[in-house]
Amino acid sequence: MLYGDKEHYRVMPSEKMKYILRRAEQSALRTDIELSPLKREIESIFNPRNIDMDCNMISNLLLPYEKMIKEDMSKGNHRKAFETFLEILESLSYHFVKDEHFCYFDDMYCPDYTCSDILKSIISEIKSGKVAIEDVAYLDAGMSKIAQLESYEDYGSPFCVTDWERYKG
Repeated sequence: MLYGDKEHYRVMPSEKMKYILRRAEQSALRTDIELSPLKREIESIFNPRNIDMDCNMISNLLLPYEKMIKEDMSKGNHRKAFETFLEILESLSYHFVKDEHFCYFDDMYCPDYTCSDILKSIISEIKSGKVAIEDVAYLDAGMSKIAQLESYEDYGSPFCVTDWERYKG
C-alpha cells in the first residue's frame, strides 16, 4: 500500500484518532479570555464540528443551560443565572462571527431562539419582582457589552439584545 493511497486513509487507529480529536478540540479553545470551568463547557458547545444547518446542534446543546438558568432563578440565585446567560451570549457572539455561523442558516438561527427563550424567562422573573435591583443592573450592563460586539452591531445577533432593549423601554 502506498502512503498516498486511499486505503491508507480509510481507517485510522483509534488512539491516533483520539489524539487528533483532542488536539483539534484544544486548538479550538479560545485564548483571548480566561476559561473558567463554566466558560470552558460553554465554549465546547460552539466547537465547529457542532455546526450544522441552522446551528440546530448548538441550540440543542444549550438546552441544559436554559434549564440550569431557570433552576437558579427559582432558587433565588439570579446573579448566577445571569452570569451563565451572559457567558452564553458572549460565546455565541464571538463564534457567530469567527466561525461564520451566518453561513449556516437562511432565516432561523436556532441558538438565537434558545437565548431569546431564556431571556423571556428572565424578564418574567424580573416582572414578578423577585430580582434584586443590583442583579438587574448587572444583567443590563452585560447586555450593553454584548450590544457592542461585532456580531450584534454588524449582524443583529444575538437578537435577544433587541428584546432586552425593547423590554427596558
